[in-house]
Amino acid sequence: MKRWTPWLAFLLILSLLTACGADAASYIKNQYPLVSVDGNGSNLSKVYSVEGKNVPTVATELAAQEPPKEKSKDSEDQMFLLYDDKVINIQKDPKENSNTLVQIDSIQYARSHYDSSFLQGFLTASLLQSIFGGSWFNNRTNYDYRGYTRTPAYSSGSGTATAPPAKDKAPTTSNRTGNFNSGTGTPNTGSSSTTRRNDGSTPSKVTKPSGSKPSTSTRSGSFKRR
Repeated sequence: MKRWTPWLAFLLILSLLTACGADAASYIKNQYPLVSVDGNGSNLSKVYSVEGKNVPTVATELAAQEPPKEKSKDSEDQMFLLYDDKVINIQKDPKENSNTLVQIDSIQYARSHYDSSFLQGFLTASLLQSIFGGSWFNNRTNYDYRGYTRTPAYSSGSGTATAPPAKDKAPTTSNRTGNFNSGTGTPNTGSSSTTRRNDGSTPSKVTKPSGSKPSTSTRSGSFKRR
């Protein structure tokens, strides 16, 4: 029995190593933090952040864990790994060039989001057809989806999206209404009045004595009756 002990230990270690290297998705899950999830069930995409590694390094690392059907050519910006059950989109993080984002898409998610002409720029058409199905080649999406970094959720924090106005900011009105001073939000309580010409310019203010009654005149046509 003792002579089998080293062999059993060796086989156990080998099986553990094989199990660990059999799934790139599990490897990424255990090694790097999750930053985004989209969809559910068989229509699912998960994004992880890898700090301090560029795109080719991460692609090689994942391919070593689980050999893909195809690995796209090396690129510092974006690479793809194609599997029977998933597509891994590896992208440079535009917010931090030294980091990499790893997007793991189910086949259904990739089929419904990526335009076929876009993926054919990275992966062989025949392999894509065998995994995605021939009908997918007629798929033309209405937007240029290239991965997580192109989604509104990601760009909203990058300064490219338009921020909504603050809810607690007091509204302002122009002097055209006569109700508020421009930019102050306070009512007109003084004795001065301001008018605005049609070209947008503002003439000098006319000051009325406090408490005085306004003068009136009767107009007939274009003449003033004395």
